Amino acid sequence: MGKVVGIDLGTTFSAIAHVNEHGQEEIIPNAESDRITPSVIMFEDDLITIGKIAKQNASAVPEQIVEFVKREIGKPKTGEEGFCREFGDNQYSAEELSALILQKLKQDAEAYLNAEVTDAVITVPAYFRDAEREATRNAGKIAGLNVLQVMNEPTAAALAYGVDIHGSDQNVFVFDLGGGTFDVTVMKVSGSKLEMIATNGDHRLGGKDWDDQIIVHVAQVFEAEHGENPLQDLHAYQDIQLNAISAKESLSQRQKARIVCNYNGKSSRIELTREKFHELTNDLVQRCSALCGVVLSEAQMTWEDIDVVLLVGGSTRMPMIQEMITEISGKEINPQEVNPDDAVALGAAIQGTLRQIEEGTSGTSDTTLTEDIPDAVKDRFIGPGGALTVSVIDGATHNLGLTPINERREQYVHVMIPKMTPVPCEVEDTFGTVYEDQREVLIEVVQGLEQGQLKDEIFQFEDVKLGEFTLELPHGLPEGSPIHVTYKYNLDQTLEVIATGPDGRTANVRIDRSTLNQEEVAEATAHQQNLKIE
Repeated sequence: MGKVVGIDLGTTFSAIAHVNEHGQEEIIPNAESDRITPSVIMFEDDLITIGKIAKQNASAVPEQIVEFVKREIGKPKTGEEGFCREFGDNQYSAEELSALILQKLKQDAEAYLNAEVTDAVITVPAYFRDAEREATRNAGKIAGLNVLQVMNEPTAAALAYGVDIHGSDQNVFVFDLGGGTFDVTVMKVSGSKLEMIATNGDHRLGGKDWDDQIIVHVAQVFEAEHGENPLQDLHAYQDIQLNAISAKESLSQRQKARIVCNYNGKSSRIELTREKFHELTNDLVQRCSALCGVVLSEAQMTWEDIDVVLLVGGSTRMPMIQEMITEISGKEINPQEVNPDDAVALGAAIQGTLRQIEEGTSGTSDTTLTEDIPDAVKDRFIGPGGALTVSVIDGATHNLGLTPINERREQYVHVMIPKMTPVPCEVEDTFGTVYEDQREVLIEVVQGLEQGQLKDEIFQFEDVKLGEFTLELPHGLPEGSPIHVTYKYNLDQTLEVIATGPDGRTANVRIDRSTLNQEEVAEATAHQQNLKIE
């Protein structure tokens, strides 16, 4: 039977894990024997290199490098708001580039495990919207994976922490600061259940922003000394970026770091103290702190209600972050039981195994039954009576609704699935036609808006509009005739909306915000099979 894995597809680093035959989750090292793989891609002729070597060559061949692609996933391939990179005769969308990283992880895992990797749970920031989640799923498909679930990163981290906690109810505060995204989530561990209580996030905030502040500071010092801005040159920028990352990491252990900037035959040696670094990035720390308060408020809790603070993501190693958490929470931050770099991938691997057990198959074969799962795995994850020893209850991370018309003929937001509703879920409601002999009704599906907001007052309405469809109605209906609407929301947090008229006629839409259609996904999958990736 093919292996199921958990994948943390990160902005700056990615990781892959599995549950071994002894029932223990473990990180799968890559071909370079590292536990994490830089999410950096280098194109050169017919070879695509991903990981450490690509990162090391970023300053030498910056025009051949792609990095931070996770911040672009979900964007269309064309248009003013789109994202596309061209190498040779090929154009790559964000999910196609992400698929290359997934393919590297997959083939390294297969070499290490000496088994085919078929199924995966892939994680995303909790505050990702539908388009970004669908694009992540597409990336998995293109990489040749059967994606069992797109899972929230904080939930995965909490699962890695709480899988073996029994009989100890806890409120867990998950602070997840990665290389490019930031999430804060409150999870409740109760018996065998892990339930998301509240979440919020900023997927344009991460360790990269701390790097950028150092980069700008170095460039300003250099320009003050030499009258030239090194950031105007791509090679110089890549070199400063690598030095900035090294300095940031050094400042987590030392009080000062030195950065050498060379550009156009000139050189500056810059000393960066931890104090100066704090000064440069204080606004970023405050953004993190503010979001912590927002999530606690949404959870209707105070810091006194929190039992465990779980730090996730490599950027939480920065002393300023740990000091901030200690200051606002009043809690001592102790070394975590789970490595911040590993937690998300490990939790995803556990969830993949749970899904495998729950469904009774590997997800790819109707004949692969639960009996094929090693006894040690079943002993750990199957309790008395066949129940799972742990289960995850995720919540909707955004309000989901539609825009009916009120009695004043104003189009407003009606929330069908409030934020944090446990998923999967199905909800129903009934609305009335607006006028006599109305022949059709337009259903607009929206995300992330508040109850009662008027459509005319919603800024950039298209940014939150997931889709629309039309229900045809029979002749002669009186005003106020009932239109029945059903919202079905699954574990991947993808949505199907069904509308039913008085005559039983129905119309529906499965919200698909994918930037690639099925044919394009198939073409990308076929193209990737012919690529040489290392």
